[in-house]
Amino acid sequence: MQNNIILILQIITVDFFTAFGLYSLLFLLVSIFFKKPILFALDEETSKFISFVGILYLLVWVSGIIFFYAVGDVEEQNQMIHRMFGKYWFGFWTQSILWFAVTQLLRIKKVRKNVLLRILFSFLLIVSIEKFVILTITFHRDYLPGSWTMYKDLEIFPSNFVLALLAKIIMFLVFVGIYYLISKQLKIIVSTKILKRNKEKTGS
Repeated sequence: MQNNIILILQIITVDFFTAFGLYSLLFLLVSIFFKKPILFALDEETSKFISFVGILYLLVWVSGIIFFYAVGDVEEQNQMIHRMFGKYWFGFWTQSILWFAVTQLLRIKKVRKNVLLRILFSFLLIVSIEKFVILTITFHRDYLPGSWTMYKDLEIFPSNFVLALLAKIIMFLVFVGIYYLISKQLKIIVSTKILKRNKEKTGS
């Protein structure tokens, strides 16, 4: 169970949050040259999807905290409480709350269409605070390409960088398409039930 929770969180952060950040940068670049309505409709759907994923992430993260606390022994529970509410409590809460806040802010049209905010949000979704601190600390002593594979959370390496980026974005868009079809079908079912209820009420 613990491994499953960790795996789900990794999938959400790497395959969805990171992929959306990469997609946003690509969208902003493409939208400079193409002003097709379908492009902006796609962006709206991706924003809805990542907002849904943000809620899912928060639910899994909170459930994980409760589960890890429940199955841990007294020492592990004390350590967990210390991390959550001790001297460096902000390190425990900041990243997850930031990811959730960013994904939910994308529901707002003005925020979604603001180029500077989208670039900032993309950066926040691609690079976590922990990675940013590690990269900042170590960059001055080791910046050669041979060491880039140390940070392979994205599974992207210099040899296939462009291909890996495109593959990650395409896979993300596939999930967006699945989400769109499911949500559209659910809306049809709900609207059909509402119409049926209204007819029954007016008929009676």
